[in-house]
Amino acid sequence: MTKKKLLLVVAACAAVCAVAVPVLKSHNDNLPDAFNDHVLHERIKTFATASSAPKSGDGELLFVLPGWVPKDATDVTEKVQTDGNAKLIRFTLAATPLKLNGKSCTDGAFHDGPALDASWWPQNVGEGAGRPDCSEDYQFRVAVDGNHVYAWTNGDRAHE
Repeated sequence: MTKKKLLLVVAACAAVCAVAVPVLKSHNDNLPDAFNDHVLHERIKTFATASSAPKSGDGELLFVLPGWVPKDATDVTEKVQTDGNAKLIRFTLAATPLKLNGKSCTDGAFHDGPALDASWWPQNVGEGAGRPDCSEDYQFRVAVDGNHVYAWTNGDRAHE
């Protein structure tokens, strides 16, 4: 293959990837974990209840929920960045109300919307939505819509 043909093939592959990767990142719910981990650097998991999600010390740190998520919350979905600390969380409130401890973020929190995207993430939940919370290791923004809760972090530390 000539250099010109090789460059043309490489350019075509790069163009396809530039279009395909953003689409795959927002619709990767049913792709294999290995592909999501190594190509998209993201993974999604769903739990029937918050109490069935991993706990700190279980060895599955990526999917440990913040302490303010009620244990009886249902339909929990998390999308995490496997090469960083960004995370999207969606769940439905049950009998236990959502109680954030009131520790608000003061520096650097949420100048942008979520770094991650998902097909199940509402378009209106983004920059400025909800309220900030810095009671955990990372700064979260938490929005409530009826009994549905949406929270995200872009991986900014709550406490330096």
